[in-house]
Amino acid sequence: MTTTTTRTHCPNCGAKLPEQPLSLCAYCAMPVDLAPEPAGAPTKASPNAERLRQVEQSDKLAAAMAWVPPESMAFQQGWRMGHRGKSLFVVAAVLILVSRLVGGSEAASGVLAQFNVLALGLGIAVAARAFFISFKGAAMRKEATSLPLLKRTAVITDRRSETVLKGLGGSTCYFFTIEFAEGVVAEFAYPGHGSNEEPYVSNLTGVAYTRGRSLLAFKHVRI
Repeated sequence: MTTTTTRTHCPNCGAKLPEQPLSLCAYCAMPVDLAPEPAGAPTKASPNAERLRQVEQSDKLAAAMAWVPPESMAFQQGWRMGHRGKSLFVVAAVLILVSRLVGGSEAASGVLAQFNVLALGLGIAVAARAFFISFKGAAMRKEATSLPLLKRTAVITDRRSETVLKGLGGSTCYFFTIEFAEGVVAEFAYPGHGSNEEPYVSNLTGVAYTRGRSLLAFKHVRI
């Protein structure tokens, strides 16, 4: 007797797989080889199949596919940390250089000697802080881009939001259910960008730009 094991999570990105049979992971596009439906089983045509086909035939699709979206907020935060780390390295270098110049002077005694020790110690501390910030920023950027950027024709079928209140403000994260041309449906997170930005609406057709479970952007393609 042979027992068939059904995958529940993608072996590449670890995302939970839906129950319906599919050949690609919705989050990283890796083949998952789920068991197909039994022979002769009726197939359900998606009501969005025709709209997605029209998007693929649109003359505006090539431009949308060529566009590169901005990276996630986590990546941008990591980039800012790396830039701040470089600035701190410059400050540390200046402090250590001043310490060496003062320490090498024959007049370095009393207050100047104390200043020399202070500048050297502060320079070492700033350099250590700069190394820590730069390393953490690089790790954040690497993690944020660890999965491939996918550009796929899609339609937003639903959306919901979660708001976290903190102090006098808060943050909102939107979750969009997106259907792709290959028939895969999955939910993606999209952090709010402030009250001045209108989030994407349901039934919007176009190209979805995703990394893992994150929706980086959605460019509307009219049909």
